[in-house]
Amino acid sequence: MLVAAVWRVGAAYDGAMSHVLITGMSGVGKSTVLEALRSRGFACIDMDDASLSFHDDAGHQHWRTDLLVQLLEAHPERTTFVVGSAEEQAGLHRQFRAIVLLSAPMEVMLDHIRSRTSHAFGQDPAEMARVLDDLHSVEPQLRRSCTHVIVTTVPVAQVVERTLEIAEPTS
Repeated sequence: MLVAAVWRVGAAYDGAMSHVLITGMSGVGKSTVLEALRSRGFACIDMDDASLSFHDDAGHQHWRTDLLVQLLEAHPERTTFVVGSAEEQAGLHRQFRAIVLLSAPMEVMLDHIRSRTSHAFGQDPAEMARVLDDLHSVEPQLRRSCTHVIVTTVPVAQVVERTLEIAEPTS
């Protein structure tokens, strides 16, 4: 069994809130981690929700950042996990205690995309080409701007436990 690889990369948190952004490419397990956190009773915001994001004419997802900031500011005292990936996230990094990049080898991502039943994004050949392009062009940017990386080739429970450790670091 592989051990979850986690690196502390940098810091963006300014101390104002205790929220955590979980980001990464399609097929790395963001939705699975979101559901596991929700099932444990944690506050989670899924940025794939149609009320919080929209797609432009080219098919790129964009976040409704004003709504996200309102949701985060409504409960600054509670840790909220925000899950998703979009260009706008870079402008929000100061809202988060940690920015966790979930990452997986390309073969694992592609297997997840081909076999998932929660939604079909990436199963169309044009979408798959975009996923692969994003892996090579976008993930390096996410890696540079995150505070932690978790490689998701381990059981989901281990990824969730490490995410929770990152969210509530001991002093």
